[in-house]
Amino acid sequence: MKIPDGWKLVALGEHIDLLTGYPFKSECYSEDESDVRLLRGDNVIQGRIRWDDCKRWPSTEYQNLSRYHLHVGDFVIAMDRTWVNSGLKASSITECDVPSLLVQRVARIRCLDDLHNGYLSSLIRSHRFEQYVKGVQTETAIPHISPDQIRELSVSLPPLPEQKAIADTLSTWDAAIEMTERLIASKERWISGFGKQLFRRGRENSSSGWKTVALHEVLHEHGDVSTGNESVYSVSVHKGLVDQIEHLGRSFAAANTSNYNRVHFGDVVYTKSPTGDFPLGIFKQSTVDMDVIVSPLYGVFTPQTFELGVILDFFFSSPVNAKNYLNPLIQKGAKNTINITNTTFLRGQICLPMDPGEQKKMCDLIQATRDEILTLQSILDKLKLQKRGLMQKLLTGTWRVPVRNKVAT
Repeated sequence: MKIPDGWKLVALGEHIDLLTGYPFKSECYSEDESDVRLLRGDNVIQGRIRWDDCKRWPSTEYQNLSRYHLHVGDFVIAMDRTWVNSGLKASSITECDVPSLLVQRVARIRCLDDLHNGYLSSLIRSHRFEQYVKGVQTETAIPHISPDQIRELSVSLPPLPEQKAIADTLSTWDAAIEMTERLIASKERWISGFGKQLFRRGRENSSSGWKTVALHEVLHEHGDVSTGNESVYSVSVHKGLVDQIEHLGRSFAAANTSNYNRVHFGDVVYTKSPTGDFPLGIFKQSTVDMDVIVSPLYGVFTPQTFELGVILDFFFSSPVNAKNYLNPLIQKGAKNTINITNTTFLRGQICLPMDPGEQKKMCDLIQATRDEILTLQSILDKLKLQKRGLMQKLLTGTWRVPVRNKVAT
């Protein structure tokens, strides 16, 4: 790789102060929420710190452990399980209003005088650093990296003023990404709260056109199977019905799919596969504009109206609602398998709006909010992709950022 004029190729360790934490003993943790927080690997998330469930340590010992104090501007990396599905477990500390201490197997990184903090943050969040971590981490029962592996990373380092200019440029994308993430979170909180209030109000006010019904009264199992022309789909918590090859990279279907269940547009599907917040399975409506097929283990049903399918999908999108409905109906097998027939699934009762006009209003509001979230998510994905491409250009010096003012660290 050609190094731009004025830049140098260096080992990251020459320009940082890296420290791993103290081996605090769990049996000595404090139960007092006013005591010092301990930053453990579990508290380090991709891009942020989760302060709300930190373990505590007696405040009386805080000053004796000054070497392990954490401050705003420190960068932390979880050394164990460094790379998880959601990305690199690393973050800058942007707030530290309560005294906090660094725990063993978490690395704290501070810049030396010739490295800008924002430039370091960009380096550690870069695709190249992610690939480096994936390549060097030790693949044991608990994958991990060592402090020396971080120090040995070779990086391109421009002069300090240019480092700051690069960091300032990338921070514009960071601000846009953060704002979009907040908008998405706000929309999701609103629609979740709306659902809680709506279904509770429906249960409490029987004169409003809501009625408690068994699902077999509003869902019909049509029993259609594959004609041999349909694509194989799976069910995703966040995306609903998805093409297996596009979503998972390959098909997991059996060689003979003649007994696979056919799903029409608007049908609803119940899977008995435990996933994350849905240990008793997932319920989703198909918005795919063609017939597809799913595993014969899935239950496929046609709702009384399309709008009622949207409302049921919305109801079951709540982990609490799904658990409360399914728990009384399901029998767990010897190996914790989920045993429930389609007939049993349809036996449970839910309070639903039965007036078509009310269903239409609810459906329109749910779909409008979900469309807004999908649009924001698409914008977020594009911003992240743009930033990733920009980082590749700026951190290698392929594109140079004009340095207008000389700024000290």
